[in-house]
Amino acid sequence: MARPKRYIRAAALILCALLLMTAAGCGGGSDGPVLQEGETFTVAVTDMPDTLNPLTTEGGLSEEFFLLAYDPLWRANAAGEPVNCLVEDYDLSSDQLTWTIRLRHGVTFSNGDKLTSADVKFTYELMMRQSKKYAPYMDGISVIRCPDDYTVVITTSFVKGDMQNNPTPILPRRVWSNLEGDMTDFENLEMVGTGPFVCVPSETNDPQEKSWTFQARADYFAEPAKVGQVKFLYFGTATSAARALGAAEVDAGIGMTDVQLTTLEEVPGVELIQAVLPHAEVWALAFNTRKGFFQEQSMRQMVEHCTDRERILSMSSGRAGMAGSVWASPGADYFYTVPNKRGFDLNAATNLVASLGRYGLNANGNLESLITGEELKLSLYTSSQDEWAATAATILVEDMASIGIQLEWETTDKPVRSVCTPRSDWDMCMVAWNGDSNASMAALPFRTTNDSLTGWSSSVYDQTLGRLQMTMDDGSIRTLAGQLQQVMYDECPYVIIGYCSDIQAVRQDAWTGYEDALAASGGLFNTGSADAYMSITHREGADMPEEDAHAQG
Repeated sequence: MARPKRYIRAAALILCALLLMTAAGCGGGSDGPVLQEGETFTVAVTDMPDTLNPLTTEGGLSEEFFLLAYDPLWRANAAGEPVNCLVEDYDLSSDQLTWTIRLRHGVTFSNGDKLTSADVKFTYELMMRQSKKYAPYMDGISVIRCPDDYTVVITTSFVKGDMQNNPTPILPRRVWSNLEGDMTDFENLEMVGTGPFVCVPSETNDPQEKSWTFQARADYFAEPAKVGQVKFLYFGTATSAARALGAAEVDAGIGMTDVQLTTLEEVPGVELIQAVLPHAEVWALAFNTRKGFFQEQSMRQMVEHCTDRERILSMSSGRAGMAGSVWASPGADYFYTVPNKRGFDLNAATNLVASLGRYGLNANGNLESLITGEELKLSLYTSSQDEWAATAATILVEDMASIGIQLEWETTDKPVRSVCTPRSDWDMCMVAWNGDSNASMAALPFRTTNDSLTGWSSSVYDQTLGRLQMTMDDGSIRTLAGQLQQVMYDECPYVIIGYCSDIQAVRQDAWTGYEDALAASGGLFNTGSADAYMSITHREGADMPEEDAHAQG
């Protein structure tokens, strides 16, 4: 049962004591920064962080934590534009292959260590070797040198147009280089970084409470946050999170569903935000193009004509989803609107199968080979971890059966990509990925590689991607990204089913200051920017709740 929240205007002595505590959650060092007094802004979340280790993370909530605890060289503002963060200034050579970066002086990690160029070199080289998430941002970086403590010289093998769009959190070399064993096993509970917030111990030892508190740094090298603390509080369901938000027991919520659009939109004081962000999740049906049937582009397009996107979305996400077409999220400024899109059309699907001249309907109404007499059966895999995938599969099985194609649907308890690998035997699977504000990063997973999920290969796509990676002009980026989206749409190694809206909410009756960030990005959270956290402030004259809310299962 949720209890109201207690806001703390902590004295400096108490805050210092917090840093000296040890706990199962995150904590600060004894020589840590000066922390800021102020109100606590509590965010209800419906997911747990997958890890606090940047080497192994793939989760969205973990990335949100990293925005607060760490700094990259360049930070994205609310509009998605790179601005100097740890970088004071830089020079780019005439051939655009050498970046000479001068770091800010006087920046310290939360354990008191000074930031130097050695930390940047160590972090980038570590991520290249061991981070699945951040390694792609290092594409093209060949040599990193440190002429002095505040200069980093990065040489690239090609013109790297997206250098400033690299969100890699800079780690303290002294902490990470002293680790024993595999760094990917490191829990990183303290998250020692230079960021605008410091992760502090939980206020309670209650094992049922799952919360993560970040205290603002008063001595942050840029303008400090206006709020005193940001606290993330885990709720087992979106329903319980919405109930706490409606009762003003929390200040904001992430991970709301279509149900909450109905239950919260009439609640006084709550502002609902239906954000379609560059990082929005994309739902897709993947084809194994290594196998004979789906080596045919027309057969991949045939399945797309059997995919009733509108029905799938209405049953799985209601108003929280949008019908899909291309691999980019509609929230990205390089999103491309495909002309003459293929829609749900069972007659068109039937005609495409007939055009092969290999199959005919038997007495059971199923397609069979005209040569062998064997009925056409295709495998379809989904993961029980993806609720939307079960809905999509149920509808697809029904519609393909109506034209005589049998799908043998299997559900795995593991992530579907652990079962449907480049070397395993499968025909189709339901997958999802998150978009990216960086067009090159979003396009990269679909280039030709040996470990490509679908096995699809396009020299036109690869060459266009190469040009995109070298482009710095915004107009050219949008043009090239649009060409990439059109190429993949035409050849159809995936059917893009839909895009998820990120349904967020905030108590606008108690908080303000976030409006500019909201207008710039379309959302407060999961935007890839810390701007909303930095600018939000308690609304003057608003009542403050009395006690802390505890997580609900």
